[in-house]
Amino acid sequence: MGLAFSIVIGIPLLILLVMFIFGLYTTRNLGWIAICLTWGGVAYSVLQKINGVLLLRGMEQDTLVIFLTPIIHQVFVLLCVYFVLYRKKSDNLIEGAVYGWAAGIGFATVDMTFSILGAQTPDTNNLLAHSFSTTLVYATAAGITGLVITQFYFRHHSNRIVVLLSGLAAAIGHNALYIWLDKSSSNETAPVLYSIGGLTLMSLYIAGQLRRILIQLGIQKSRADGLLDIVIPIGVNLASEKDFQKLLENMLVEAQNFCHADAGTLYLKRNNLLEFAVTRNNTLNMAMGGTSGNKVTMPPIELYDKDGFPNHNNVAAFSARTGEVINIEDAYENKKFDFAGTREFDRQTGYISSSFLIIPLKDSQGKVQGILQLLNALDSDKKTIIPFDANLQQLMTSFSSLASAALEGYIHEQSLRKEIQELKIEIDHAKRNKQVAEITDSSYFKELQQKAQLLREKEKSNSQPVK
Repeated sequence: MGLAFSIVIGIPLLILLVMFIFGLYTTRNLGWIAICLTWGGVAYSVLQKINGVLLLRGMEQDTLVIFLTPIIHQVFVLLCVYFVLYRKKSDNLIEGAVYGWAAGIGFATVDMTFSILGAQTPDTNNLLAHSFSTTLVYATAAGITGLVITQFYFRHHSNRIVVLLSGLAAAIGHNALYIWLDKSSSNETAPVLYSIGGLTLMSLYIAGQLRRILIQLGIQKSRADGLLDIVIPIGVNLASEKDFQKLLENMLVEAQNFCHADAGTLYLKRNNLLEFAVTRNNTLNMAMGGTSGNKVTMPPIELYDKDGFPNHNNVAAFSARTGEVINIEDAYENKKFDFAGTREFDRQTGYISSSFLIIPLKDSQGKVQGILQLLNALDSDKKTIIPFDANLQQLMTSFSSLASAALEGYIHEQSLRKEIQELKIEIDHAKRNKQVAEITDSSYFKELQQKAQLLREKEKSNSQPVK
């Protein structure tokens, strides 16, 4: 019996040791691993009580063990990994799998311990193989759950519900098939091969996900280089631009080029309005405002409705009011904002307004000066409309800071020029008053006044009729 316990406990510990050697976890997160192991053991104990209640109510043993047990097990794993990742604020894909693995190992260890306690004379060879395969299968299934819950909560995929449900289905199915295979096989060869196969598939999946992450890192590095090589020089050029209309036009055009956006609009905030300053649409060959020579014909957007409430139906007005960056994948599917005007524009022109990226331009005090709205991101071939990438959105926030600084600098410069002009007028007026006072206070001017008075009196007396 002592040898049996050594096998049952030794194999999980050996797997944990191998994981530690390969750097899947370190002493820094050893406490979280211990929590997941304990959670897995508690999950088995709770599961046994649930099974006991269901058996008393007439549920068949095979149905309970093969189908219901894997479902309840993965639900417990899901809660465990979710809790750990939430507390750690981690979005590491591998960490999610490792914590799932730990929970699965804890579950398997307690499961095999109870099996030994219920057995009379366990066969050492079969026990060794059974312990190995059971630990791998429970750990692999729980690791799959850890992967999908990480992607579900932290990755913000548009199809994250599908990812979660499909991952849970794979984990539950992997677990259930093993239990059925273990019950129906006369030896441990098939379960062992099955457990190794499941581990291999999971490893390949993780490798594929890591490859995608590496590709994304490469793209982000390229964009970061673009931020240094393109955006910062643009910011310098914007800061040196003295023509206000050209400044606004450059802000929009450079943002379009950087994001591969087909169209865009730059709004300026004036009082409670968002006024169209510059608008461009490459497909429609449309240009208004800026240096185009074409006046903007669209009416301004009201930031408040007739009753004085904030206008949160319009996406640009909402961004101007809240200061939030808004990324919309498809305006036709969006239910939060009112795109009736956009759809009417599309109906009249035949254009398709799909993806939007709305970025508020804030001054140094955080007040919104304007809105940069980009429309219809294009793929590398500039043929297909795609959503604006979330990582690109972060870079555009840096761009908007540079553009806002240039705009704020220009406005401040113009304000200073106006103040200087007003001060000059006041100085000229004061100088003139002083000069007038100096003249009127002089003895010469007073003598002239007296002579003028005498002349007026003499002229008045000469004009009177003789009686």
